[in-house]
Amino acid sequence: MIQNNGASPELVKFDPAIIARPPHSLDLYRAKHSVKQSICQDCRFQDLCLSRGLNEKGLEALGKAINPSKVLKKGQHLHRQDDGFSSIYFIRSGSVKSYINNAEGHEVAVSFFLPGETIGLDGLYNKKHSSSVVALEDTFFCEMPFTELEKLVSVRPLLQRHLNELLSRQIVQEQSVTILRGQKTAADRVLVFLHSMSERYARIRLSSRSFRLPMTRKDIAGCLGLTIETVSRQFSQFQELGWIEVNGRDVKLKNLPEL
Repeated sequence: MIQNNGASPELVKFDPAIIARPPHSLDLYRAKHSVKQSICQDCRFQDLCLSRGLNEKGLEALGKAINPSKVLKKGQHLHRQDDGFSSIYFIRSGSVKSYINNAEGHEVAVSFFLPGETIGLDGLYNKKHSSSVVALEDTFFCEMPFTELEKLVSVRPLLQRHLNELLSRQIVQEQSVTILRGQKTAADRVLVFLHSMSERYARIRLSSRSFRLPMTRKDIAGCLGLTIETVSRQFSQFQELGWIEVNGRDVKLKNLPEL
């Protein structure tokens, strides 16, 4: 369930460089006539989710099962730690942060999710979510109720393969976070983080050299196990070395050393 943090309503701003094509008259017509499969057919991230490789009937069945118009406003929670699990979600635009509350009650960022990526898979094992998820900006996504997905998987083996791939991708992403925190020096952690973000933007066919970091320095610090001052200092040092250009959250990779 989407929970509001009490913030005042905001106008949704579409970023044409990142967002999947927003609904227009053709989408509204198709929705009115229950032709939901067009959402999957037209999505720029089709190759990254469950719809990849499905035939027309498969896309139609999948389209009828998903809710393609979920919106999470900046600062809203999709779910909180220990909430019950019911759905998985595919980000169409925007970004979210997953975090946990440590023993002292402080928020610690766990990971970040970009367009084309899947959230909610952490709830599969215990049927409850192991972390909280909050929007870093206005975020649009498709919701797939897991009970509906189980029905489709039983008659469409290709969906089971794609679900396994999503689970594997989630494991790899979590391993990358472990690698980030396992680096010996702060400089290495920030370096690996920038390379990771570059690779993820490239995967969704956006610039891998010039991109915007949707998270704050505090979020980056928490994810890397560093202080905010250390992260800011590393960004400044990298810029002085000519490795990157930084303007607020906008980063341009210039001569960043290879890993």
